[in-house]
Amino acid sequence: MDSHRLRHFLAVVDHGGFTAAAHAVYVSQPALSLAVKELEAELGVALFVRSGRRVHLTSAGMALLEPARQVLRDLETGQAAVEAVAGLGAGHLTMASLPTLAVDPLAPMVGAFRRRYPGVRIELAAPEDASELFGLVTSGICELGVTEAHGLPEALQSHPLGRQSLVLILPPGAHHAEGDHVDLSALETMPFVVAPRGTSTFRLLEEGFAAVQLSPEVAVVTAQRDAIVPLVIAGAGAALVPESVARTAAALGAVTVRPEPPIERAITLVHRAGPRSPAAERFTEMAVGH
Repeated sequence: MDSHRLRHFLAVVDHGGFTAAAHAVYVSQPALSLAVKELEAELGVALFVRSGRRVHLTSAGMALLEPARQVLRDLETGQAAVEAVAGLGAGHLTMASLPTLAVDPLAPMVGAFRRRYPGVRIELAAPEDASELFGLVTSGICELGVTEAHGLPEALQSHPLGRQSLVLILPPGAHHAEGDHVDLSALETMPFVVAPRGTSTFRLLEEGFAAVQLSPEVAVVTAQRDAIVPLVIAGAGAALVPESVARTAAALGAVTVRPEPPIERAITLVHRAGPRSPAAERFTEMAVGH
């Protein structure tokens, strides 16, 4: 079974069609279509159902999906293992991170890794929530994931990265805080800007209020994480964010305070069991050691 055909098969799956897949893997659409047809002929089954410009996997295509990813991952691991003999001078690493962990702690870790291994290319996926991140790592689409240590699937192995404190940002001029801290019970009527239900920050906000036997008043729900700070600055409500985001918000005029009781979470690096590429091994060693 030719690895190029498997790559083209996966490209069609990941990009939802032959045209987008051809652009993504830098081949002509006829060449990509031919590779898939050759793979189907080799296997003796149809892998896709064509419907206009969109395609859908057949049951046979679904059965091939994870083994195909594993085959290519194993090939990449073998190639990278050879390259590792020369000091990890090449290769690539695909990772996923919760949106609120991309700036801190992921960015500094990636920067340190790239300074030590400039020949390794890193691709960062952007899952919406922990469930999607677990799916990316479990399926092999991403080799590593940075997430909170909550609800981890048994199929994934984890390495603790420490704890992260979260901070409240309030609209400019807010007077709910006394010094650098605020009792959450004093924010019973404060409207909040939140990410959708199911995200880690929303869960932590609810848990924080539950500790004082209250519920947050949700005023704005946005899946656009970049909009949270501007919405707070504009007076739409308060928000619970990592400290790195709070520093940016403070520079724009937001009031930043620490909640009482404190709200924090444990951060972890996750991956599938079994062999990993040398790049993933080195990244894990650096991240855990850091």
